[in-house]
Amino acid sequence: MLLFLNNIIRYQVVTFFAICLLSFSMAGETYKISGIVLDFKTKKPIKDVNVYIEETSFGTITNEEGYFSLYLNNQFDNSIDLNIKMIGYKQEYIHIDLSKTKIDLGEIFLKTQLLELDIIHIHAHENKLNQISDITLSGQELNNSIRGNLATTLFNQPNIGINSFGTIASKPVLRGYSNDRFLLAKDGNKTGDLSQSSIDHAIALDMTEINRIEIIRGPRALIYGSNAIGGVINTTINGNPKVKVDKLYKKVMLGGQSFNRGMYGNIILYIPIKSNQLNISINNRKTDDQTSPIGKLENTYSTTSNYKLGFTRYNKSSYINFIIENLNMDYGIPPSSEGHINGVDIGLIKNTSQINYHQDISLYDFYQFEVKYNFIDYEHKEFENNNSSYEVALLKKTHNFKIEFESSYSIFGSELNYKRFLPKGSYLTPDTDEFELSLYGFYEKKFNNFNLLSSFRLGGVSIRPIQSLDNQEIRNRNFNYFSSSLGFMKVINNFEINTWVMNAMRPPSIEELYSKGPHLGTYSYEIGEPDLELEKTCGIESSIRYNVNPLDVSVTTFYNYSPYYYQMNKVGECGELTLEECRTEGFIKGGMSSGGWLYKYQAKGIESLIKGLEFNLNYSYQNFKIIYDFSLVRGNDLTNESYISYMNPDKQIFIV
Repeated sequence: MLLFLNNIIRYQVVTFFAICLLSFSMAGETYKISGIVLDFKTKKPIKDVNVYIEETSFGTITNEEGYFSLYLNNQFDNSIDLNIKMIGYKQEYIHIDLSKTKIDLGEIFLKTQLLELDIIHIHAHENKLNQISDITLSGQELNNSIRGNLATTLFNQPNIGINSFGTIASKPVLRGYSNDRFLLAKDGNKTGDLSQSSIDHAIALDMTEINRIEIIRGPRALIYGSNAIGGVINTTINGNPKVKVDKLYKKVMLGGQSFNRGMYGNIILYIPIKSNQLNISINNRKTDDQTSPIGKLENTYSTTSNYKLGFTRYNKSSYINFIIENLNMDYGIPPSSEGHINGVDIGLIKNTSQINYHQDISLYDFYQFEVKYNFIDYEHKEFENNNSSYEVALLKKTHNFKIEFESSYSIFGSELNYKRFLPKGSYLTPDTDEFELSLYGFYEKKFNNFNLLSSFRLGGVSIRPIQSLDNQEIRNRNFNYFSSSLGFMKVINNFEINTWVMNAMRPPSIEELYSKGPHLGTYSYEIGEPDLELEKTCGIESSIRYNVNPLDVSVTTFYNYSPYYYQMNKVGECGELTLEECRTEGFIKGGMSSGGWLYKYQAKGIESLIKGLEFNLNYSYQNFKIIYDFSLVRGNDLTNESYISYMNPDKQIFIV
């Protein structure tokens, strides 16, 4: 089986590079579209107007004289739809016949309208080639779905489950994948917390600052990281430098929740100052213990505060942005007779500093260049309930540097990541440095009858303990990985077909290698495995969609095989043994709290298979609408002939 998989991986690598070379060689003649955008009443030019081609990621903005020009190659069909959009003006659409290579649209007049702030992406262009299984929530749909955390906000989407230790410590599970097997991003950057390392660690994200959520699958997911087999959850945040306003914008939001007597408030200010803009965001949330049909759930309180200040300098074809942010969270984990009988209190602090630089360029087919630096100082502390001294502290300092080039059909970039992991208290994991360098690329080619998508991520990780714990097993580890994906999209009349394959690799985390200590929130004593190797997964997804008004129906299947899939497994079960006998067998760790004890868990590698199905039906006619979703996932531990934990339950959603 391993030889077979190695042959598949070699075939994918060769195929990927062959397709890239073939696609680049097929680039044909270039079209130029130009024009001047003017105010309908004053007849004066309008600068910084967004001009982009419908259903592509290609676009530009007007200059000081209102002039714009677009260059595109023959990947487009015989005609395109051009969108012209500017805050404070009515959006215009122009249908263009590509029978000529040079098209001058002349003067284009925009009429003013009452200002309704919309997120206008300055110097940015969205990719429209989504998979059928991709999910996007924004605008009113997001407002209707928004909850106190990301997991419950996404819960009504197909094949998304919840791992929960209370409202705050709830995290989504994508198609049975949790922890580091899917990526969680904030404005395209990893969140920099430890939420993916353990079920009790909260996601360091304030839901009141989110204005868009995307779940991305297929080749495009590898732009965000190598371990994207489960997908990517990317959130877009208020205060993004790509949002520019012409006059003061303010937003105030207040609300509450009855089941936990919660209250929250949010203030957002966008302040334009000539060619600069100041963004201010203040968010606060407080909840008491949750109530349920069986009574109050003890120690499920939470308090959250988030303060963010951003400054952006906009130039003719570039901008530079600075952001500082402080997030504080305090929340409780309910008590357990098998661990901490009074519950656990957790404190989280995350300080972030960012620099973002964007430049419009004309280099071969690339039209934009971005540089991003992100520093995150993260601190997670665990206390026995009502105790002022922490039992466990997990500190992490992350430096991330990224450069990226983008064209209308490709993205290429490089990312350097440095982390210093500093555990304290009873957690005996050594202080550790982690270095990661990666190169990545995404390429899409539009043929006459279908679209071809491909991507790769090539990188290396070096994990170096900097503190000796007199344990010979704790040593430096180095990992090299190559993840790749190839996708196919085709439309036949009212049918759309998507399929993609992915080879994903994931190095083990510091905690999975070297953990040795209690995790109070999960009531476990975790032990790492220094000999873990790369986790590898080969997956395939296929979808078909039928869309003709008023009916939209789709079916998606996925199948993911991993010859080496690791997870924390319980060392042993006490069963009918006494506590002393169980401790002697090495199954539990006692004396971790007053009257408490913890089961031991250790990271182990297994052979696994995860597969599933998603069915969606949407019928909308006049004022009548029906939505039906059905999804299932199955996870098999092939090594132990058992099942994998944390699989989503079968789900049916019916909305009229």
